[in-house]
Amino acid sequence: MQKKYYMFGIFLLGILILNMSFGFTVAFDDGGDGGDEPDNPEEPKEPEEPDKPEEPKEPEEPDKPEEPHDDKPDDDNDGVDDNKEEEEKRDICIWFGDNVVEMSSILRHGDQKDRLDMRIGYNDHGLSVRVSFGTIMRAEEPPEEPEELAIETGDDNEWIEYKLEFEVWFRGFIEYVDLNDNGVYDHEIDRFIEDFGINSFQPIEYSLTPISNDSNLHYFLLNTTNGVFAAHIYFVEEFIYLNDTIIAPTQVKIDIEITNFDYINDSSQLALITKLRSETHGYEEREETKDEEDGYADDEKEVFIENDIYTGIFSWKETALVDGVEMEVKTNNLQVDLEDENIQILLINYPRGNHIYHDPKIGIAITSVLGITQPTIVPIIVTGSVISVIGVATIASLLLRKRKIIR
Repeated sequence: MQKKYYMFGIFLLGILILNMSFGFTVAFDDGGDGGDEPDNPEEPKEPEEPDKPEEPKEPEEPDKPEEPHDDKPDDDNDGVDDNKEEEEKRDICIWFGDNVVEMSSILRHGDQKDRLDMRIGYNDHGLSVRVSFGTIMRAEEPPEEPEELAIETGDDNEWIEYKLEFEVWFRGFIEYVDLNDNGVYDHEIDRFIEDFGINSFQPIEYSLTPISNDSNLHYFLLNTTNGVFAAHIYFVEEFIYLNDTIIAPTQVKIDIEITNFDYINDSSQLALITKLRSETHGYEEREETKDEEDGYADDEKEVFIENDIYTGIFSWKETALVDGVEMEVKTNNLQVDLEDENIQILLINYPRGNHIYHDPKIGIAITSVLGITQPTIVPIIVTGSVISVIGVATIASLLLRKRKIIR
């Protein structure tokens, strides 16, 4: 009798193994060539479908993908969906001080507000842009010790938790002769001519230009007293297409202009000394920028720092206008400053010219956290696994029950 029950158990185990094998086979074959489809009695009818009169019209369907795109409103023709523009509009406040301008940009719509602060200033060591980004928190009482760096907003029940802070600093130029002709300054190979500082500026010029009926473009001009270096700075309240570039409301566009540089050597060229500061995160380089991924730009490079879903970005076009001709811009690899480990140095190398115009951008990108749709293979595996588990539980129950009877 005992042998009989064991044989019955082995029989059920065989069914279980067959069931699991079938489950995994279906899982791995899902979406493939449908090798098991001939077992379906409905399948033999499929070859008759091409004879239907409606089928010849199907090849025309690939022409329709443009229709959804055309339905997106873009009344201002800037290449950005008007609905997206409205959602991301910001309100900007500006304060002027001695040798500095501070701008605060707050998200206009939505329950969760954020704040982007830009501080642009100059001194004997060059021109700097400091970026701070945080979320505006609200509660009956602000926390005594917030997890992130926080400041009060002026409302007793509001405070800001800063998520990311960094600084980009244009210190001056290196004039050099490119002996190995690779387009970048190699201090061990190339001939150093001079270090030209950016250290004396004219008063900041400012103007306001309407973009739409409720948004503006803020323009600042910072020019050295000798007129050699100028920074054209654009800060916007909504997306705008300007000078062949889309500017987002979480970015500041800085057009670098170099005019009539007094070269010492007849065959030398310039490298713009750019210092990047962050006390909490290191900068990394990448060839494809965030704006290129989003379809807002092309032919760009960037360095970035990240904190969770927040990314600080300094990007630039890979070409510049040199005496009216578009020419390649090359950069050195990032190097840590020997005097301060929180600073990394980036050299932006320009071909020789009397007039050089280049357009970097500085800003913040926020990565949306989206739900991921599970592939169809998952429920098939889960279903097979559940059936298998049920089978194991059933066999185990039967064997235990038989053992109790035998005993």
